Amino acid sequence: MTILVLSALALGVFWFLSQRTLFKLSIRGGEVLIVKGRVPVRFLQDVHDVVRDEKLASGSISAVAREHGAGLSFWGIPEGPQQRLRNAFRMYPAADLRHAPPIDKPTLGQMLGIAWLAWAMSRRA
Repeated sequence: MTILVLSALALGVFWFLSQRTLFKLSIRGGEVLIVKGRVPVRFLQDVHDVVRDEKLASGSISAVAREHGAGLSFWGIPEGPQQRLRNAFRMYPAADLRHAPPIDKPTLGQMLGIAWLAWAMSRRA
């Protein structure tokens, strides 16, 4: 019974936190993949430019809803490129995030928001 309660609690926390994530991008081998959410096309181009210019091999970027707007969270990205991405992100109002195009033909990994599965199923030609 305790395991069931703990599992339900963990799922509830995961669901709550995932509701605050506006989008998630994954970087592998210098490529950028939208894992979850809607990303303004111009910001996605800015991300591609930073990944290319900084020669980033891997990492992730998430936009998270906060009390007064949205902010970016990073994993595996050095501070310099992080600041460039924050500066670029500030150029896009919240309306641009809400009205950005959805992922075209999302894979199961993208529908679930799981990066490794999204990459495995994307197999770009």
